[in-house]
This record gives sequence, C-alpha cells and structure tokens, in this order.
Amino acid sequence: MTPNELTIAFAQKNQPWSVPYLAGVLFADESGVPHILATHNTLHAAKTVGKLAAVFEKLDHKGGQPTVVDVLDIGDMAADLITAALRYGNLYGIDIAKVLVERVEEKNGVNLLNLELS
Repeated sequence: MTPNELTIAFAQKNQPWSVPYLAGVLFADESGVPHILATHNTLHAAKTVGKLAAVFEKLDHKGGQPTVVDVLDIGDMAADLITAALRYGNLYGIDIAKVLVERVEEKNGVNLLNLELS
C-alpha cells in the first residue's frame, strides 16, 4: 500500500498506537479513568496547534514564504492532528471518515462522494 492508497477508515482501524495508555485502559470509559486518553490526546493536539502558530507567527512578522524546513514541519504537524482525530474516533466509537464526509458536505454544500476525482 502506498500513502496515496491509505484511507482514513483503514488508518483508524489499524492504528499501531492503539495499545493501552495505562494498564487496562484502552477506551475512554474503561477502568474508572474516564477521558484520561482523550485528555492526553487533546494536550498533544493543543501542543501541535501551538507549534503551527509559532511557524505562522514568525512568517507574519518577517513576511515572505515558509522555508523548506517550515513546510516539512507543517506537514508533520498536520499529520499529528490527523492522528489525534483518529484517536478520538477510536476512543469514542466515531467513524472519522463518515463524519469528515458529513462535515465537508454540510460546510460546503456539496455531495463529496459524487465529486469527480482528479
């Protein structure tokens, strides 16, 4: 499989990081430790958004375009945010691919699944 063949649904169902965060805790409602994984996930996502803000704050003040290193960092951080979304999906039984389609269609007034692929 190539990265272009990877689907959101496949990535969500086959996360290599879906091992328990704490012994016996895999889902957000288990072991009397509600939401510990969601909290951990949210903190990582917030940290990532802060890193993105730092990249764009620098560009805002100095002007110009992002450097090659900036673009690589932006890509890494975007991937981290997708990972966080997949993690929420697994924690709460949310089909992220389905919700993504619904949100895009709702926000843009299009039928996403019937669009021509380019």
